[in-house]
Amino acid sequence: MPPETQQQIEGQPPPQDSTGTLKDQAPKPEPTTEPAKDSATPKAGATLLTEPAPEGKTLLTEKDTAPTGAPEKYEDFKAPDGWADKGWELDKEILTEASPLFKELNLSQDQAQKLVDFYAQTSAKASEASANSVIQQNEEWVKAVKADPEIGPRLATVKATVSKAIDSLGPELGSAFREAMDYTGVGNHPAFIKAFYKLAQRLTEGSHVAGKGPSEHGQTNPARAPKSAASALYPNLPSAG
Repeated sequence: MPPETQQQIEGQPPPQDSTGTLKDQAPKPEPTTEPAKDSATPKAGATLLTEPAPEGKTLLTEKDTAPTGAPEKYEDFKAPDGWADKGWELDKEILTEASPLFKELNLSQDQAQKLVDFYAQTSAKASEASANSVIQQNEEWVKAVKADPEIGPRLATVKATVSKAIDSLGPELGSAFREAMDYTGVGNHPAFIKAFYKLAQRLTEGSHVAGKGPSEHGQTNPARAPKSAASALYPNLPSAG
């Protein structure tokens, strides 16, 4: 039963304010301790254009981080760090051929650069592996030459004889021949050194000179008149005696 009704039953006038308005005697609800809802949370019916974006930015003002697609023309691609120190550079012809493919795949500048970096790193590893293989092969050849019983103990003599034979080719050809041996590494190959050494021995070492008897001029009487030109050309003529 409401208090107003109970007071009227008991014969007491209901409480009124100075204007004669009845006062509300119903108990007031206690304040709630639940946290207030975030004002930035979109309300029902809110749209993407009206709801607030994080950090005070809206979808129309925040920067779009999605790929922008292929540009009209790609900028010059950069070589990986450290390439300039080694004297390496990107192959411009390959990049020229690859650019239309990048554009066909709709790659942005950054995406295309990532592929260039991958290609450069892969090529560098393959090149270094090939170079290391050549170095290792030459080291094995040198060990085989030094251990060879035929040329190993006399390697200094072998080198001097081969060098003398190369010098006989002349400065220009000899220099070019040495560069070719260094470039290919064949100058360390055991079979090449053996074969070239044998050839060099024939070219550089002295050979036996056969004698042909005393000179005809040394056996001629000085008082005798010299032979005529006809006698020299036709010694068997009767008049050449």
